[in-house]
Parts: sequence; structure tokens; C-alpha cells
Amino acid sequence: MIFYCPNCWSELPGRQRLCVRCHLEVSSWDEKTFTAKLLQSLSHPEPMTQLRAVYLLGEKKATQAVGALVELFRRTSNPFLKSEVVEAVAKIGGDSAFSLLIEALQDPSFIVRGEVVNALTKFPERGAVERALERALKDPSFYVRETAKQTLEGLRSMSE
Repeated sequence: MIFYCPNCWSELPGRQRLCVRCHLEVSSWDEKTFTAKLLQSLSHPEPMTQLRAVYLLGEKKATQAVGALVELFRRTSNPFLKSEVVEAVAKIGGDSAFSLLIEALQDPSFIVRGEVVNALTKFPERGAVERALERALKDPSFYVRETAKQTLEGLRSMSE
């Protein structure tokens, strides 16, 4: 098993308690809250650790994480990580999360744009959501267009 410093993510030999790179006393990590540990994990070098942290922040509806999630979305090129961020911010909600979804409708990956279309339905601003979905109806991807069409029809049928 490989152990990493929770501060600088350097590999720790064995169960060493002091990081040779940043000199963090590894036991100080135990004093952090779970949410703080998840936020720190967003910069972990192992992609699956980042994915798990994003997922858990969304499940916790950690409002204090939205800024860090937006930053992660903007710095990664991994469409699966971006999709997970989209899903997480949709669960958390709020204006910053909604702004990220609108921005993400322009993402190069159809996978991400499709996830955005699904995530938009979690926001109460029906007018803004419908306008965003109408824009998605013109997306170059058939998948995104069809998802937007079905989502928009579902929203409109619920309002009737």
C-alpha cells in the first residue's frame, strides 16, 4: 500500500509520521474535519481519489466546497471528473453552482454537456433553466439535443 502526505501528496515510505518534503506531522491530519480532508483531496495526484472526494462533497451538500469544485472544473481536462463536478454542484445548489452549469454548457465534451442538461433540472429557477435547455437544443451533439428535448418536455408537462 502506498501512503501519501495529506499536505503535499508526496509518497511516504512506510508509515512514516513526518513528511520529508513539507515536514508536516502526518498525525495533524487527524485534527481536520472530514469536509476539510475532502477539499484537500481535490488536489490529490490520483484521479480516483479526486472523483471520490467530489462525489462525497456533493453527497454532503457541502456549500463551502462550491468554489473549490468550480476551480477544479476549470483546471481539469478530464471529462469524467468534470461530469462528477457538475453532478456534485447540482446537488449542492446555489447561484455559483448554477453559473458553473451555464458555463459548462460550452464544454468541449458532449459527456459533460449532457450531464449539465440533466443537472439543470435540480434548480428551481424554471425560466433560467428552460432558457439554458433551449440553448442545448442547438447543441452539435445528438445526445445533448435529445436529452435537452426530453428534459424540457418533462419540465413543461410538470408545469401544466
